Amino acid sequence: MKANVSYNFKVIHAINFELFEKKSASASTYEVQFEKIESKNFKIEVRRNDFKVNDKKIELKFERIAYEYNKAIFPVLFDVKEGAFLLSNYTEIVERIAAKDEELKLKHEGPGFQYIRNQFLENAAKDGYAMSRYFFSFGLMKIIMLCLQETENYDDYDFHWDIIPLETTLFWKGKAKSDPDLKTLKYEGEEANTEELFEKIKEYGIANKYPQKLSDEDSLITATASNETQFIATKLDFEFSKTEIKINNPYFDYQETVSINRKY
Repeated sequence: MKANVSYNFKVIHAINFELFEKKSASASTYEVQFEKIESKNFKIEVRRNDFKVNDKKIELKFERIAYEYNKAIFPVLFDVKEGAFLLSNYTEIVERIAAKDEELKLKHEGPGFQYIRNQFLENAAKDGYAMSRYFFSFGLMKIIMLCLQETENYDDYDFHWDIIPLETTLFWKGKAKSDPDLKTLKYEGEEANTEELFEKIKEYGIANKYPQKLSDEDSLITATASNETQFIATKLDFEFSKTEIKINNPYFDYQETVSINRKY
């Protein structure tokens, strides 16, 4: 059996947007470790450490509670078969979540805590399917799945990304191209279905009582997704990977960047 191989990275995840009159800018940083476990089946273990928002540890009560629940998910172990990720330590994660839940219930009470608790348990811990779906909503895993694709070119690669402020998902069709000589992988999303996104923008405007009535002209949305990865060798062994999501609309201007850099 070959020895396990670990790869360590620093992740910077920045989101900046304007939604009607609301403006927001934030950046989270954390360290992540991928361990390639050589066994009968190819496995990777994902660990996340030193999570900060705007260079500070999370201190606000409710944000801290949400962070503590999410922290219990890691480490996550996957079997990787032909590019598909299969969650393989579900029982272990459930036990960690149950222990953390008991700990937090002793410290907190009230409707705010119950709302965060119920949302997390429903979305992330209901069953194995919910947990897998929750974990793959993280942009980090979408990037890793792209990087772990075979080195052939994809003329029709589907890429999706969760747009957090509007609680919706955008889907792109685009091209993924690899250059074996330069050891690079590049993806450009060329077409995105934005109809549902525009409906979400309208719903937000109505819910927050903005006086503007959106017309058909306001439905014009440009949405791009791109990724560039520089490999050292193959698969998880890369120097950096940068993903950018950009959305432009008269009432919603959005930019999200995930930069993953090798940490030595």
